[in-house]
Amino acid sequence: MQDRAERLRTRSIGVRVTEDDFARLHALADARGKVLGEWARDALLALAQHPAGTAVEQALLAEVLALRTIVANLILAFTSDGRVAREQMLSYIERADATKLSRAIEVLERIRSGAPPPASPAPDGRASP
Repeated sequence: MQDRAERLRTRSIGVRVTEDDFARLHALADARGKVLGEWARDALLALAQHPAGTAVEQALLAEVLALRTIVANLILAFTSDGRVAREQMLSYIERADATKLSRAIEVLERIRSGAPPPASPAPDGRASP
């Protein structure tokens, strides 16, 4: 068990927010049944524990991105060739599955950092120019 001195919260972080931001944050804390400081601490520590999103967020976004890639490839194939062969479809799925998690993590990290979203991949799975 941790020593009592190690468990004591001895450091603080202060931030300034607008009245509107304060009201929004306070409402979120109230909805969780917590005082604002406790809610803010929990929110900061949760973000620090999962800077690229939780496993659930990553998995859900990965599946959406994979589906998006597959659909884009299918549209391109149908508009170019008018059909999709079984092997071609399996190739689309394999390519989408191979990159979906790394793409999801990249998107979540960019969202959290406030950076612009990455370029959309071309239908073949590569980043577009």
